[in-house]
Amino acid sequence: MNFQTLHLQRKLILAVAVAGIISIFLPWFSAGAFGFNVHINGFRGWGILAFFAFVIAGILSIIGTQTEALDKNIWFGTIICGAIALLCVVITLLSSQTGDFGFAGTSIGFGLWISLIASILVLIFSWIYKKPSNSLKSGFDSIKQTVSTTASSLSANTHSPAPATSNRITELERLSKLKENGTITEEEFLELKSKLL
Repeated sequence: MNFQTLHLQRKLILAVAVAGIISIFLPWFSAGAFGFNVHINGFRGWGILAFFAFVIAGILSIIGTQTEALDKNIWFGTIICGAIALLCVVITLLSSQTGDFGFAGTSIGFGLWISLIASILVLIFSWIYKKPSNSLKSGFDSIKQTVSTTASSLSANTHSPAPATSNRITELERLSKLKENGTITEEEFLELKSKLL
């Protein structure tokens, strides 16, 4: 990978994904009492999911033809990763209880704000520099088609031996009746049976 030759969309997504990854290890919350401060990073709870979303967005930004904008499926995956990271950060922000509690106090750390900005920027850069043919609808349709094709392929592989087996059984029954009726001899029956199996 040559960072200089990367498409602008890929460069920007990679840069903010790396910033998002780093932000997980920075203080998300700070708590203090009697002059002592404790900093808690984001690598717990929803922050872990945000971390993996940033990692996957960064990986997706370097997959494929690096001098072009992201292909439809990779672009859609990057959008999903950005949305997951944003959702995780927003849930963490909304569920946090900060403020002064007498002699102790808690506050939101700068790592959480960086994560919020990075997740929003993953979405923005994915959207602004996308190929004209990429849309959320085409992304959903592509995923739906991939799942449908995979499911039908698995279904065909699962059910294909059954008809062959039932055809063999039907043919063996037919040969057995022909032998019992005297239409074919024992030797002919054994020869046809061996060819069938």
